[in-house]
Amino acid sequence: MMINKNYIKKVLFLAFCVALFCLHDSYAQENQLVRQIDEKVTSLMKEGDIPGLSLVITTGDKSIIKSYGYANLESQELITPRTLFELGSLSKAFTAIAIIDLDNKGEIDLSKPVSNYLPWFYATYNGQKVDITLRQLLHHTGGIPWGTISMIPQSNEDDALEQTVRKLIGQELDNLPGEEYEYATIGYDVLALIIQKVKKQPFETYLQEEIINNLGMSNTSIGVPKDNSLMSSGYKIGFSSPREYNAPKFKGNNAAGYVISNAEDITKWINLHLGKTNSSQLAKASRIGHLRDKTVAPHGVFSYGGGWHVSLKGDGELFHDGLNPNFSSYISIRPDQRLGIAILTNCNSETTQLIGSQVSRIMTNDLDEKNDVHPGDGNDTMYSSISIVLIIFSLVVFAFLVFVITNIIKGRRRFNRINLSTIIKLFKPIVFISPFVYGIYMLPETLLGFTWESVLVWSPISLEVLMQLIPIVILFTYFVYIVSVIFPESNIYWKKLPGIVFLSVLAGLSNVIVIIMVTSMINSEIEWQYLAFYYGLIGGLYLFGRKFVQVSLIKLTRKLVYNLRVDLIEKIFSTSFQSFEKIERGRVYTALNDDVSTIGSSTNLFVSLVTSIITAIGAFLYLASIAFWATILTICLILFISVVYYFTVQRTNIYYEEARTTRNVFMNLIADMINGYKELSLHRNKKLEYKNDIADIADEYREKTTTAEVRFVNAFLVGESLLLVLMGIVSIGLTKIFPNIQFHTVLSFIIVLLYLIGPINSILGSVPSLVGLRIAWNRVSQFISEIPVNLKLIDSKNVEVRQVDRIEARNVSFEFKNEEEETGFSVGPINLEVNKGEILFLIGGNGSGKTTLAKLLTGLYKPDGGEFLINGEKMKNFELSEYFSVVFNPPQLFSKLYNITVKDNEEVKKYLETLDLQDKVEITDSTYNTIQLSSGQVKRLALLQCYLEDSPIYLFDEWAADQDPDYRKFFYEHLLQEMKKDGKIVIVITHDDNYFHVADRVVKMDNGELKEYSENKAFMA
Repeated sequence: MMINKNYIKKVLFLAFCVALFCLHDSYAQENQLVRQIDEKVTSLMKEGDIPGLSLVITTGDKSIIKSYGYANLESQELITPRTLFELGSLSKAFTAIAIIDLDNKGEIDLSKPVSNYLPWFYATYNGQKVDITLRQLLHHTGGIPWGTISMIPQSNEDDALEQTVRKLIGQELDNLPGEEYEYATIGYDVLALIIQKVKKQPFETYLQEEIINNLGMSNTSIGVPKDNSLMSSGYKIGFSSPREYNAPKFKGNNAAGYVISNAEDITKWINLHLGKTNSSQLAKASRIGHLRDKTVAPHGVFSYGGGWHVSLKGDGELFHDGLNPNFSSYISIRPDQRLGIAILTNCNSETTQLIGSQVSRIMTNDLDEKNDVHPGDGNDTMYSSISIVLIIFSLVVFAFLVFVITNIIKGRRRFNRINLSTIIKLFKPIVFISPFVYGIYMLPETLLGFTWESVLVWSPISLEVLMQLIPIVILFTYFVYIVSVIFPESNIYWKKLPGIVFLSVLAGLSNVIVIIMVTSMINSEIEWQYLAFYYGLIGGLYLFGRKFVQVSLIKLTRKLVYNLRVDLIEKIFSTSFQSFEKIERGRVYTALNDDVSTIGSSTNLFVSLVTSIITAIGAFLYLASIAFWATILTICLILFISVVYYFTVQRTNIYYEEARTTRNVFMNLIADMINGYKELSLHRNKKLEYKNDIADIADEYREKTTTAEVRFVNAFLVGESLLLVLMGIVSIGLTKIFPNIQFHTVLSFIIVLLYLIGPINSILGSVPSLVGLRIAWNRVSQFISEIPVNLKLIDSKNVEVRQVDRIEARNVSFEFKNEEEETGFSVGPINLEVNKGEILFLIGGNGSGKTTLAKLLTGLYKPDGGEFLINGEKMKNFELSEYFSVVFNPPQLFSKLYNITVKDNEEVKKYLETLDLQDKVEITDSTYNTIQLSSGQVKRLALLQCYLEDSPIYLFDEWAADQDPDYRKFFYEHLLQEMKKDGKIVIVITHDDNYFHVADRVVKMDNGELKEYSENKAFMA
């Protein structure tokens, strides 16, 4: 049967087209896979601050090498497949093959104890010597603590390996050998030393010749690169950026962390473990290394073999990560799927393992990333943040130092003589800070069992900067403290303020640390005595700081209240009577009592507010260090709550303002009630009506205050509701919004937010008090500013009161004005002259201007025109008043004699007898035993004060009106005459026309004008 050639051609062409299509489809899929991997790797490199990376993917018979970033950032040298990297703990698999191979050859027995090969080696458990086998070291089940990595000495000496192993002599184990898995890097160094002893050559030489060279890994070496020009620079993260770092040499740890290789050689290494090598001997050793140790419980879903973690998830994966001070790496091998992945980087980023895990998922089409752990930045953000805070703090302290030095130069601060008290002050901070310095020193041992030397090698550069900053900041702050003590601030507020602010910050930060400790101590493996020490230290700092701040603020606030009251009173006494008359009594009472008391009660408010704010800031910084974007979302929600609360509060302020104004009216009514209670008591209905007015204004005050407070409660509940919503979002939605977030992170968020509800509520709840405080402060400030100062009470000099021969009024005029400056009743012009030894009677009807003229004469009112003269010398009104002793109507008696020093008790007794008060009143230490007297007796007691003051001019306003007829006659015909004989100028306001003959002159006020009353008795100047 003949086959048509054209048919065969068509079939072949069709087959070719199908093959070409399949090849194109496969190529397209591969390109898509590579693009997906490129996007993921570059994204995670940026997240992990990795400068350069080599990626090896071996699948089936294909191998792909991808290079990313730079081998050196400064020179911009690109990564290539030949770029060399330190492998870190991937080196353990090389050592494992070497020791297993020797076991296979019978040169070493893995079941034998270490002491068989190193007779001087021993370890202890509970104080008793125990044996550790080589196989236990291989599987990390020897009980050697993980923290022994810090014991590896920095050394590049030939005997560095033995130096390292000898550090373990007598080491107390965490567990009996063979009981539990605990990763211990230094165990592989012990295996390396055994190889070195058995083979009688350096371990590095044996590994290079028998393992590495046999695999054709021509660029791979141990400890020292074969070609320095191919060696990548190593980097450590610091302040959110990779920074070049030359790590110390740990030659004694070459076996566990310092094999150096590149992507090309690692491809050959992966092929060995995938069974693609011709070396059957090493292939056999590698297969044994893949077997997990079944004698101990797995660690999670993994066990350990020979230099490999063995997955128990059913995927057959073998993997290991490597982390050196300035390099990191990761290898994942799946022999059943003939898939191998390797990541080599030139930075100590913990993101390297995540990159390997993500690439592995892409290659296996497993896109479920929910179990992938984003490792963070090794606390670089936290260290950097604290460093920045310390720098800012140092700048603040420096600014304070400049302020102090400036004041010293200006003479505001003076040198304080060094005495015992000063020395105690200087040493107090040293005693205070000593336990904290010790606590910082003990941190590595407490947390990791490390020394600071080893911690700084492995940690971000920001930690090293932080550790350098701490002593600098402490010493600088202490220096500034010494300067401020030796040159103290004289102002009590400025003197205490720096310490209060400083300890407020410390108290708030310690509160945050307490939160962190509480969330971290659960199931912590740190020894209880360390936890107790640090918890007590931080808790003690919080309590001490809180007490110091609170007590200091109480003292300062009470001092402030005292000074504020004294300033208010001084301001009031520095104004003239003329101005004081215009001030509402209610404002005086409210300002001196309510407003100042409100300011004084702000102590606890400020302590709570400052502590709460610092606690909240610190807590959010802590949350940001474990989940940045989740924290940003949380802060945005809280800011939204605050904005809602703010606008709600703004609508409420007006009610507090109105309530405060109503309070003034209420206090005015109370003042009038006290002053006019006699008049109110005359008629029942008058009392009832006045009582109703007080009740009405009190009810208005209650209503406005209640409305304001209820609105604040509503605002507070809005904030509380939103906080509950926030808690729900965090607990329910956080894992949905951020699917990669870990459970322990969510749990930490919830614990911290639950703790923060108190401080946040405290901040929100303090707003009504802050509003009240602001209103009180503004009202006091406004009240002080509105009181006109006519004289400086403290600074003014005493007027020298001399003998008065003559007092004159020349063209004196005065007009009453209302608030709109519209004129009303006026007095003057007044022209009057009264001489020494004269008695002048001033008469006139009600409203004629007698009292106004008396106030002008005594300097209580300042004339609008004209002038007063004493002995021909012009007098200011406040100078004029010093020459007068006055009894006004009604008089105001004080229980103490002011401006009077009683020297002669016999004189006082004589006056009391003259005034018929000897059986009523006694004076002891310038104080009356009683002033509860009849109105006539009160005026007589006021007259006693005039006698004791002994001023050259006396003025009596209706003095005799309340006296009985006999004493009234005695006053006019005897007492006034005695005063005249003593050379006093006596001015008497009276209506007693029966006694006009007593006066030397009588003048009359009529509608504000002073007129001649009797030509025989009066002389008008």
